Amino acid sequence: LVVQGDNLVVQGDNLTVLAKLAEERPASFACVYLDPPFNTGRTFEAYRDRLGAAAWAAMMRPRLALLRDLLAPSGALVAEIDDTELGTLLGLLDEIFGREQRLPIVTVVRSAATGHKARNKGPVNVTDYLLIYARDRTRLAVQPLDRPRRGYDHAYRLFVPNREDAPEAWRFEPLGRTVAVALGFGTVAQATRRLGRSAFERELAAFALARPRHVARLAQPRFEAISVAAREAVRSSRARPETTVVLTRLGHPPLYLRGGNRVLFLDRKVRVVDGEATLVEALTNVWDDVPFQGIAAEGGVRFVRNKKPERLLMRVLQLFSKPGDWVLDPFLGSGTTAAVAHKMQRRYVGIEQSEEMVSKATERLRAVVEGRDARGITRDEACRARRRGGWSSRR
Repeated sequence: LVVQGDNLVVQGDNLTVLAKLAEERPASFACVYLDPPFNTGRTFEAYRDRLGAAAWAAMMRPRLALLRDLLAPSGALVAEIDDTELGTLLGLLDEIFGREQRLPIVTVVRSAATGHKARNKGPVNVTDYLLIYARDRTRLAVQPLDRPRRGYDHAYRLFVPNREDAPEAWRFEPLGRTVAVALGFGTVAQATRRLGRSAFERELAAFALARPRHVARLAQPRFEAISVAAREAVRSSRARPETTVVLTRLGHPPLYLRGGNRVLFLDRKVRVVDGEATLVEALTNVWDDVPFQGIAAEGGVRFVRNKKPERLLMRVLQLFSKPGDWVLDPFLGSGTTAAVAHKMQRRYVGIEQSEEMVSKATERLRAVVEGRDARGITRDEACRARRRGGWSSRR
């Protein structure tokens, strides 16, 4: 079924379809995402999730081999699984891709320890896992991502009022005292007694975010991991602890040192998100900020206990693809990957065996193409489009 342009949703056995794709379009997909049956032993509306461990592995092995062949040299495969067949899938992917192609395993927190789950014996299972493999790690195209930080980073507790001066003349003052004085108090203790600790911390965070170029922290460099020139600069800085030493580096920002420590400024961790200065941190391999609750209405498709949030797929595609790239999902289900790919201007192929699920997925995609789907990541992508200069949902 041609959804729109070159985009495809194919109904059929994915092993057969993948073999055909591998003949016609080898090494052409920037990102492959798969959400295979987890082999939980349950029976769902669309399929029976019941195979023996050996049979499940036999089902997955040839499909994974074909998916590797379909990946572009700079591409990545992302497989979502729970702990039922985690070990089996990890072994298969190590075998087919090579252990050296494995990236850090991502833990996705999908629920909380509430309800009947909280009565389970032992730790409550609230996670899925993303197993990520490159076709070739030396050529992998991955886009670094940040995520909003929860709360202020109190390691940044220094204020440099004269940042515009030469670094040798910089003055370093306690951030807390600077904020207290700006609020009309003589000391931090007076400010916290009058305002309360929580209110003062909010004022401090707002003050810092408004002046991130002037807010700093000191961090000890890893001496064995830095260049010879940087080591010499560290030694010079230790010998002159009251002066900021600067090392100019070709192709890199200057290295500022004080008392043998690096000087890091808060502005490197601040991004404008929805028009507001926001403190961010590098994305880690624990994703606890992608809500699985409240997604029942996404895409207008009901797929109980199996649908994945559009925001999860958005993050995957942000990491491992760019607009115009090809994305493949061999277990398409309700069409989340294809819907997100379309909204993010990626091209896609989705494969699904169930006629009922294909019908639901294509109806969902029709709404996306016609601009009738306002749910999921639609608003996020509209904001990004405006910042990029605009784009149409129709190619």
